[in-house]
Amino acid sequence: MRIRFPSRKWKLKPDSAEKVRELLLAGGGIEDKEIKSTFEAWRVKCSDATITYYTSGTLFCTETIDPAVKEICDSIAALAQTAFILPTRDFLIGFDETGKGEVLGHTVLAGVIFPRGIFKDVEDLIGVADTKKKRTVGYWDDALKRIDTLKAKGLDFLIDKIPPWHIDRFNLNKIMDVVYQRILSNFMRRIEAPRVRIIFDDYGVGDTLKRYIRSLENAGAEIIVTHSADSSYLEAKLASVVAKREREKVMEAINNSAEFKLEGCSLGSGNAGDPDTLNWLKRWKETSKPWPWFVKRSFKTVRELDKQTSEAHKIAPPIREGILSEEFRKEFEAGRFSITTVSIVCPSCGERSKAALITTDSNKTVGRCISCKKEIPDLGLTLRYYCGYLLPDSNIIKGTILSKDLEKSRFFEGFTVVLSPVVKYECDSPAGKKELERLARFAAIGRIRLEDVRQSPVFAVFGRLSSLERDEAIKQDALSTNAILVTGDNSLKAYAQSAGLFSLHV
Repeated sequence: MRIRFPSRKWKLKPDSAEKVRELLLAGGGIEDKEIKSTFEAWRVKCSDATITYYTSGTLFCTETIDPAVKEICDSIAALAQTAFILPTRDFLIGFDETGKGEVLGHTVLAGVIFPRGIFKDVEDLIGVADTKKKRTVGYWDDALKRIDTLKAKGLDFLIDKIPPWHIDRFNLNKIMDVVYQRILSNFMRRIEAPRVRIIFDDYGVGDTLKRYIRSLENAGAEIIVTHSADSSYLEAKLASVVAKREREKVMEAINNSAEFKLEGCSLGSGNAGDPDTLNWLKRWKETSKPWPWFVKRSFKTVRELDKQTSEAHKIAPPIREGILSEEFRKEFEAGRFSITTVSIVCPSCGERSKAALITTDSNKTVGRCISCKKEIPDLGLTLRYYCGYLLPDSNIIKGTILSKDLEKSRFFEGFTVVLSPVVKYECDSPAGKKELERLARFAAIGRIRLEDVRQSPVFAVFGRLSSLERDEAIKQDALSTNAILVTGDNSLKAYAQSAGLFSLHV
């Protein structure tokens, strides 16, 4: 199997560029005398690649499968200047999002972290990726595969998604503030503030997140909030690429769904300026069917098709900080998010608890106080954005609790569902496998995310685990992923409470 090396680009001064041109020609390269653009200074063909120098000072090499061309590119890198601002700290953290302006699909948020020692490796892998251009899903999949090769060297990323129906109802900035703060606090658990540079692409950062990043700045971190951050800072560029791939994966699943296909018509990119997307919206409207879940009905393009002339009215998201304990809020604002600090306060009886009850009433999933049993309004939405991760036990999986909710009331919508190796082992049955397949379908269209916990040391002996060992393994998986435990098992409920874990009881 041949290895495909990605396209690359560099910044070169004219004298260095001339040295490169001479190197290419001496190595058997053939210069194209017919310049196709006034922006090109010269172009040389080498094996299966074309290397072009532009008057702007950019040198660009197309992708190749020839190792000799890869060696030439590595030699060029020694002469080149980076297109990004060089690292100033030991670790680089970047944030960016995509899909905020698209009429179809989620808004995807991504945070990345990597050590300065692999800065050049990251630039070589994704430096030429342009998230503003229309690309195939395969292109973005290849980009992520290249990124994944650097995980062993310390690169990591976290992703979250805001669904279209939240975008239609709520002002987004507060949601983005909470999600970004949760991701950042997860990163900051690993390193000291003076060793970090943190870059935000400025979406209109709110007061809550500003307070947190000011506290990090006072502790010694370098914080930069700027527009078009991905053009100057590699960490923001990497976050942009990670977010783009996640969104395109979901859009592909929607495009491939027979439920949303119209003859001779594609959904396109989801951008309101895309003729394919506009045509699909018009054709769907003509069917008189309700808009599918992924259409943002608050957008002007859709409102005009619905003959609505006024602007959409949006409200602040009902993320109810008041139902979260003061201790948790203080810890979260200080960047010390942990599932062991989560407690809720019932607005009806005032009881503080490390658990909540989940019931289904008239096909609607409701969160209730564990003591007085009264409903806690917007519990799901608040936990979804402040915590984000769920770890269901096998009773929840085999009881189809999650898929039934996702089909109707959406209490668990948007969470990342973490699958423990122990739980997957226990769900190796027809009912368990069928539910996991259903959850995989919901994940494919972006309704939830699915993640596996790294295999635990006891993976090979699950069949011989005692009840206590089994509960301990699940507890450790919840702690390692900062996930809310969802359980219908009385023994595991008690074990979680004794360990200080916040849990949802069914």
